[in-house]
Amino acid sequence: MLVISRMRQESIMVSGPEGGCLLTVLQVRGGEVSLLVSHSSSNLPGVLDSWTAKLVRDTSFKVGTTAEVTLVDVREEKARIGVIASKETTVHRLEVWEAIHREKRRASDGDAEGGCAGSPVPRPKGPKPPSLDVRLDEPPAAEGGRE
Repeated sequence: MLVISRMRQESIMVSGPEGGCLLTVLQVRGGEVSLLVSHSSSNLPGVLDSWTAKLVRDTSFKVGTTAEVTLVDVREEKARIGVIASKETTVHRLEVWEAIHREKRRASDGDAEGGCAGSPVPRPKGPKPPSLDVRLDEPPAAEGGRE
């Protein structure tokens, strides 16, 4: 089980072969958490099914056949949400999922700004500097060892 802490208005993205599911924390009150569940099926592209779920500790619900969501704990204003999913399913905090997809789009658009996909640091276009093993302006050492 993967456990992710989320505060009010923060989300988790669960993506699998059956489609994707966005879980957004609406409210954390006492030991109860309200979630907005938005599910899109790969069988019905463009159709979004949404509902709310109220969970207390150790209660769970299924998202398709690929994931089960459980409220593990509530700490102050954070809900600790556990997700049990198949190996084909990915589970990410929404901000991480968005960053992954932003980088995939950037890489597929042919962004050849000189950096690697996922790297915000541009790489130099010139030749590589000499390695530390190459000593310029130094005569080679005599074969006998010490001089």
